[in-house]
Amino acid sequence: MIQEKNKFFFRSLRVLYQGEILEKLLDKNKYDFITVISYRDLGLEKKGFELKRKKLANIRLDETVEEIFDGFARATRQEIAKTYKIQELDFRIADPNREKTYCLYQEFERAQGRKPWGKDTFLNVINFNAYFKEDLIASVPCYDVFPYLQVRAMFSKRMGIHEKDKEFYKLIGSATRRLIFEICKYGKERNYKFVGLGSINYSTPQKANVANFKMFFGSKEGDEYTYIYKSRKFAALVKINNFLRNFLSRALYKELLLII
Repeated sequence: MIQEKNKFFFRSLRVLYQGEILEKLLDKNKYDFITVISYRDLGLEKKGFELKRKKLANIRLDETVEEIFDGFARATRQEIAKTYKIQELDFRIADPNREKTYCLYQEFERAQGRKPWGKDTFLNVINFNAYFKEDLIASVPCYDVFPYLQVRAMFSKRMGIHEKDKEFYKLIGSATRRLIFEICKYGKERNYKFVGLGSINYSTPQKANVANFKMFFGSKEGDEYTYIYKSRKFAALVKINNFLRNFLSRALYKELLLII
């Protein structure tokens, strides 16, 4: 999958590697910023790219659907089973409603104090969505990087609901688990090799909880290789941006001390 973007005076390229001929594609004279993401070592660090390596949680799809489901943790299977008994729940595969999906994503990110990615990052995804009484409550969009399905993000209406309605909070959690199972079935029916749930990191308790959640689906550890190139002018811009951000942060901190 190839994504190009022009913003201001800079041109960027993002490649989710699917066997493209990189020698012709990765023209450093043509782009200011290049990112290549691959599930195998491409050796691009030898050509001047920075390499970042991550551990991933991947659900293998080389067994039957029943065997894949049996590989989930017992509690996860039980949560999924509950969703089949709730008539108001509706699971929509390849949901075309990108606007509603992106709005939920925005709400989820902002509720945690994070800046959402742009709407254009949802143009090349397959949306797996869960609705309750026609209201979108959970979404797990995936990049179609055949023969892999790579989860783009997981988000829902859970933020801020826990104390207000604990049962609804649990329902959303069960629906999210069901969505991941639906993704597995979708991939198995179409001969995909695995569903990638993203990186796993145990460096903090919060990150460890997320990693454990991903491993509850019988996931196996895999590797992701991210190669990054920055032109000199783009690297200089990044340094200036970081300097200004740190400078403004210190200035705001001093202002807060004066107020206190």
